[in-house]
Amino acid sequence: MVTKKIMVSLLLVFLSLATLGAAPNPVVDLQLLASLGYAPATEKISVGMLPNLNLSFKSENKGNVRGEVVLSTASLSSSSTIDDVLQKAYFKAKLPAFRLTAGKTRLSWGDGILFNAGDVIYGSSSTSVSLTQAELRSETSYLAAINYPLGLFSFAEALVLPAKTMSAKDLGFGFRLYTTVGQTKVEGGFLSKADPTRLHTPYVSLQGNIGPDWYLSSSVGFNEQGSIEKETWMISGGLYHLMTLSGDKNLGLRLEFLSRPFGNWSWESQNDSNCALLLYPEVTYSPSNSLTYRFQSIISPLDGSLNVTGGVSWSVFEGFSLSAYLSSGFGDTTDLFNWDGSPSSAANLLFAASWIY
Repeated sequence: MVTKKIMVSLLLVFLSLATLGAAPNPVVDLQLLASLGYAPATEKISVGMLPNLNLSFKSENKGNVRGEVVLSTASLSSSSTIDDVLQKAYFKAKLPAFRLTAGKTRLSWGDGILFNAGDVIYGSSSTSVSLTQAELRSETSYLAAINYPLGLFSFAEALVLPAKTMSAKDLGFGFRLYTTVGQTKVEGGFLSKADPTRLHTPYVSLQGNIGPDWYLSSSVGFNEQGSIEKETWMISGGLYHLMTLSGDKNLGLRLEFLSRPFGNWSWESQNDSNCALLLYPEVTYSPSNSLTYRFQSIISPLDGSLNVTGGVSWSVFEGFSLSAYLSSGFGDTTDLFNWDGSPSSAANLLFAASWIY
């Protein structure tokens, strides 16, 4: 019943936008996912098929005001609300002295595609993520931000986050300064958020090039009494290098890490919240413009466990692609990743067909 109400709401939103001409060029991304999984803990084989629909209504790329609305069924369930389906709904206004962003969207603070200690707004440290996603971190939230240009490649940004409790005392707020020093990008900022108790979190992020691109971020939280919360201290970084080979072939190499200096450094089973060291290697190889092979893994060195995903994507026609992924966890039952523990550690074979029009 709830799902039907959401689908009716989506239909009404779609018709309203189409009628009002709010999206002159709507984009439809239709995916059909088929999965085959094996859970060693129960010795059960599961088979499933799931459609995923994304509707994007984006204003034309001109003028002083732009906006976008994205509706997605990726997280749709019997308990979902319309807010779960509304992935983005925001506008950006270019005013004479500053730029204003307001609505439900994502701001990118810090650097890193999987691990990013500078992402103090959403948090980019959890290993509970599917490596088959196009965007590994895509969480959005309601916010209002003012961006004040300070020069070429320099700006200051102030941010306000509405409180889930609707109470003014629980409002989140923050700021950041973005600039360059020589050939190095320097970014620093601060976020104060009640989740549920208030935590004040400063961060710093650097990015440059030494042949490969490199990036490094760190953040740490302070409680309302001004005392450091040692377990919140995180350091992340990475290297990325894209090589062009003969015959227009491309090879991409990436290695990221996340460290918690006050986490669990023992050579024993780890958990997601205090694992002291995590690694993320990624290799992509494109022998042609239409074919890409990908290998990704999240590694927990201290307990010797890892989660591995390998896949291939073929762009058959313009807007239509086919993909296949094989993923599994490896480790002992109590390790961060494992083969014979929870059902989420099962080996999974995923097939996907995507049509964008």
